[in-house]
Amino acid sequence: MKSSVADFILRRPTVWALVGLLMLMAPSGSWATEEVPRGDSTNQNDCELTERKRKMLSLINEARSQARQCGDQRYTATQALTWNCTLEAAAEAHSKDMAENDYFSHTGSDGVGIQQRVSNRGYVWRTVGENIAAGQMSIEAVVDGWLESPGHCSNIMNDTFTEMGMAKADDPDSVYSSYWTQVLARPR
Repeated sequence: MKSSVADFILRRPTVWALVGLLMLMAPSGSWATEEVPRGDSTNQNDCELTERKRKMLSLINEARSQARQCGDQRYTATQALTWNCTLEAAAEAHSKDMAENDYFSHTGSDGVGIQQRVSNRGYVWRTVGENIAAGQMSIEAVVDGWLESPGHCSNIMNDTFTEMGMAKADDPDSVYSSYWTQVLARPR
C-alpha cells in the first residue's frame, strides 16, 4: 500500500518523519554547505546532563551496541555516542518551532534545514543527520519507533556519527501535542 506523508499524517496520531534518513556530508560528501567558523557554540560545560537526557543517550547507545537490521541494510554494533549541548540546542529549537507553529517537517518554519540550523549554532560538522517524531509521550516510544523505521534506524546505527543531542517540545494546542528532534553529527 503506497501512501504519501500527508496521508500517513492524517491517518495516524503518531507520526514518523519518512525522511528521517536525512544525513548530509560536508565537503567530502554530496551536500556541502559553507563552513562556519567556530564561535558561539554552546560550551559543553554549560548544559547539564539531566536524567531525561541520560535516558535518551542511554537508549540510543543501547541500540547502537547491538547489531541490527534497518530495512535492507545490516549494521554491526558500533561505538557509543556522546551528548553534545550544541546539537541539543539545535534539536530543542527545532522541536519548539514545530510545536509552536503546528507543523511536522525537517525544514523549519523559516525555511532552514538541519545543516544550516547546526552550523548557525557554531558547530562545525563533517556529517550531520536528524530524526524527528511527533505524538509520542515517552522516550522509549520514540526510540522504539525510530528503530522500527529503516531510515531512522540507519541514522541511529550510522557509525560516522559520534555525537548527538535530542529534545522534546510540547504544545497541547497543536495537532500532535509533542514533537521530538534528534540531531546526530561528527565534528570536523
